[in-house]
Amino acid sequence: MTSPASTPIRPVLNDMTIFAGTLILITGLLHLLTAIAAIAGRGIFVVTEDQVFLVDVSTWGWVHLVIAALIIVAGVGVVTGKTWGYLAGIGMASVSILDNFLFAPIYPFWALVIIAIDILVIWALARQLGAD
Repeated sequence: MTSPASTPIRPVLNDMTIFAGTLILITGLLHLLTAIAAIAGRGIFVVTEDQVFLVDVSTWGWVHLVIAALIIVAGVGVVTGKTWGYLAGIGMASVSILDNFLFAPIYPFWALVIIAIDILVIWALARQLGAD
């Protein structure tokens, strides 16, 4: 009787996947908090008449809500180690950067924090895809 050849078992989640998955889920949560605050009409956003992209704050809330849902789905895909999750995560982080760039005149510090996290997500996911 011969024993089957042993094949090395590679863990599904390595450090970079956990890092990227955690960050993208945090980004989704931050988008969700922004959406709730904007839809509820909280007075924490600065709205002036001379903005280039003058859109109602509640509209931004709904945009952030949709993006939050898509980011959380991508985050679940990343955490479970799915290739589609990596690709969706890179795509949604890119959309999030664009969204927060346009949202920056309304709440600059928050937008810049999310943009920085999105850049880290793209870096981590691209590095992970390159390693596979």
